[in-house]
Amino acid sequence: MTHGGNLFEIQRQYGVDRNGLLDYSANINPLGVPNSLRKIMMEAMDDLVNYPDIHYTDLKNAIGEKYKVTVDNIYVGNGGVQVIFDFINAVKPEKSLVVYPTFVEYERALKAVGSEIKTYLLNEDNDFKLHIDELINEIDETLDMVVLCNPNNPTGTLIEREFFEKLLIKCQEKEVFLMVDEAFMDFVHEGEEKTLLTLSEKYEYLMVTRSFTKFYGIPGLRLGFGVCCHIKIKQKLTQLAIPWTVNTFASYFGKVLLTDQEYERKTLQWLREETPRFVNELEKTGLFKVYQPSVNYILMKLLPKNIEVNQLREKLIQEGVLIRDCSNFKGLSNRFIRIAIKDTGSNQQLLDAINKVIVGLDNSL
Repeated sequence: MTHGGNLFEIQRQYGVDRNGLLDYSANINPLGVPNSLRKIMMEAMDDLVNYPDIHYTDLKNAIGEKYKVTVDNIYVGNGGVQVIFDFINAVKPEKSLVVYPTFVEYERALKAVGSEIKTYLLNEDNDFKLHIDELINEIDETLDMVVLCNPNNPTGTLIEREFFEKLLIKCQEKEVFLMVDEAFMDFVHEGEEKTLLTLSEKYEYLMVTRSFTKFYGIPGLRLGFGVCCHIKIKQKLTQLAIPWTVNTFASYFGKVLLTDQEYERKTLQWLREETPRFVNELEKTGLFKVYQPSVNYILMKLLPKNIEVNQLREKLIQEGVLIRDCSNFKGLSNRFIRIAIKDTGSNQQLLDAINKVIVGLDNSL
């Protein structure tokens, strides 16, 4: 199981201090934990002697108000990954279609329930953009579920909502569940107009999953949610749910959602200003093909044939920088890396480290 952000494993394997690593392998908001959440956690400290509300009523109400969805259709979990696993476990699809390259946990969750997986590969020659009509043609009565990520991880591509309508109509017609992971949608410009959350009552075979980890800088807190209006699936989720999967601190997160608009504003302003500058600097190195991002991470292809991605990654670790080797993503070769977008100072450190490492590798060959 390989993911970005595994600093403990890097510390064990390379003997480096994880606290000194500049982590570009995980796509976390560089603004860090919102101050509003820090305050809430301090105030909630005494509540640790009590069990959380097993129904998470306040949290669900806040999610419903924030994202304009019906509270009864909201399911919360210990991170977006748990919601993904639980949704798939509730459906138990015999045959599924997954759009690759994408987040590796979809395949693990499907294999865990014994699902046969049909592969739909995005085309590198088309910059990994999805042809929605081609995908629609792949959907028939033999399928039980289609899984895709929007914006997609690791490619950073975004499918506009109007294209999803045709796909949803086909899935509804064939009674095929469409699970769309929107873990990074909060980073998208005008994401409230692109999300499928507001379509969750119109299409009963639509399942949307979200994560608070990335946007709010809280991977250690673990909190995500999903939305689905299918009555049998909601009943199944209730039957299968493990009690108290969301901890006390996370259960109060709704207060952050409803009050900290300033954190959201600063995040989107930073991303809007830093992304074009950083992409331009990366392209100027001449070392990568840079795929234009819609979110807070960038997929790149290493161009010099005499340098391997694993060499680049190993040398960068020695310089105190960690990047994501994408060779374990189905549909990507060992020429691809993914990096987060951070603050300007950190991004310059990454650029300096890359240039230093590349020069060193060139001289050693």
